[in-house]
Amino acid sequence: TASYDFIANAGSAAWSSGAGALAFPGTDGDVKGFALPAANPQLENGNANPNPGLIVNPQHVAGGYIQGIFPAFTVQAGDRFQSLINCAYNSPNCYVNFRLNYQIGSGPVQTLWSFNERYEGLFYRVNLDLSSLAGQSVKFILYVADVSGHGTPAGDRAEWVETRIAHAGAVPPIPPPSVCDRGLFVADVTVPDGSTVTAGSAFTK
Repeated sequence: TASYDFIANAGSAAWSSGAGALAFPGTDGDVKGFALPAANPQLENGNANPNPGLIVNPQHVAGGYIQGIFPAFTVQAGDRFQSLINCAYNSPNCYVNFRLNYQIGSGPVQTLWSFNERYEGLFYRVNLDLSSLAGQSVKFILYVADVSGHGTPAGDRAEWVETRIAHAGAVPPIPPPSVCDRGLFVADVTVPDGSTVTAGSAFTK
């Protein structure tokens, strides 16, 4: 079970974009940006996910963004941020930057994790250790921005799905049965196949 469910608590977040404060739920297609609940979000591979999610679209300007600032949460040792991220189905112009930002008290907003996602028929699962923030009251910020120069911000329909903080020992998210997780060899970049490595030496692959 989740110790904090961002999807269920999306209404308690302060949503905004470069155009100012935004209502939640927003209005689909709003050029200022919008965030909408999705009961059974359809992933970009065409499969429906039975778990609730959020569809968010940055402000319709180059480099536009949208963010939701959630109420402070006290992190425990072993807590993990988990989410499934992708572009919404049939959003071929989507190319966005997902970020998990955070703020402690009135301190600066910092980025804990960042990932660029484009519409290519795949999704990505985040499983991020939050132990470095253990014992602190943290305001987490779900942030999505348009990747400038790629497509149009109007098509940046991004999805946060199964987004939560899980305590240590919680069961990790399990992909729906119809999903195929694929690994593909691309290239040997360092330590080419057949290289000899001296026993006890360190190397990076």
